[in-house]
Amino acid sequence: MKFSIENTTSYNSIHPAYHHTEQFANNAETYQEGTKWYGVFLAFLSGTFFTISSSLVKAIQNVDPMILLAIRAVLQMLVMAVVAIKASKSLYGPKGQRLLMHFQGIVGGATLSLLYYSFRMLPIGDATTIIFSSPVIVIALSFIFLKEPCGILRVVVMCALFAGVVFVAKPPFIFQIDRAESYNIIGYVFAILATLFTALNIVIMRKCSEIHYSAIIFTLSWWALVTAVFFFFVLSEKHQQNLRLPDDWYTWGRILLVAFTGLCGQVLVTKALKIEGAGKVSVTRSLDIILAYIVQIYFFGDQPSSTSIAGAFLIIVSVICMGFEKEIYGICDFIP
Repeated sequence: MKFSIENTTSYNSIHPAYHHTEQFANNAETYQEGTKWYGVFLAFLSGTFFTISSSLVKAIQNVDPMILLAIRAVLQMLVMAVVAIKASKSLYGPKGQRLLMHFQGIVGGATLSLLYYSFRMLPIGDATTIIFSSPVIVIALSFIFLKEPCGILRVVVMCALFAGVVFVAKPPFIFQIDRAESYNIIGYVFAILATLFTALNIVIMRKCSEIHYSAIIFTLSWWALVTAVFFFFVLSEKHQQNLRLPDDWYTWGRILLVAFTGLCGQVLVTKALKIEGAGKVSVTRSLDIILAYIVQIYFFGDQPSSTSIAGAFLIIVSVICMGFEKEIYGICDFIP
């Protein structure tokens, strides 16, 4: 007898007459769907490009991060305009979904601004770890706003995620009380806000799945330019001094590399989500936390603390559990 979790109304709907050994055997046949490795590879590649881009944002200290974001936004709009023309697609998107596209663009633009500031202010590994916890935040938002079920597994995972973020952020009222003055609270606030905005952006992107990626990225880039200008004049103290662009080709080469790697990461993750499920894509991209810590150690000479490593481990495990939630419940149907 086969048992399919797709036909049940809750995680605890299996008949009590089944023995656990029967449940294992039945679901082992049901959940032998193959992983689409090309989609997984694209997801890993997109995370790698995003890590390179964020590392360059941190490395280019003589250019304001909002200037970097503005240059990236302009280049992305130019490239997406060419792509849309070649694909015979409208940059404005379908008429009935334009308002949703602009809402997604506003959220995405604010997300990028917060990301760039957090990468500049924090160790690259800590910022990446906090931001990659967003898939589990999506689960919480889905439970609150979409009334999706929330069993014991999700509760445990969200508690582990919260503990991981606390270990990485190390708030001064819990950790490092003596060095509270050197604690970059603004950087961690921006990273946590970026995580929440990223999660909200993923939820909105689910509604934009039928729109061509060139229109989505073009709208996102337009709003990223607007938010970059807004944050620059609100948060930057010396506007005229910070507006000065570099005059050496080496810095300009790195600036263009920021734009190129950011665009590649954006396109690749869009392609990956069309091939493989969102859960496995999120799991694959979360593994780039390890790459971020390698970059932090070998390129910036910043050794992560034991609490940061412990927090990163908890967040990776949490994201993996959520990515394979269906398979876990398929094997262990007796978990509520």
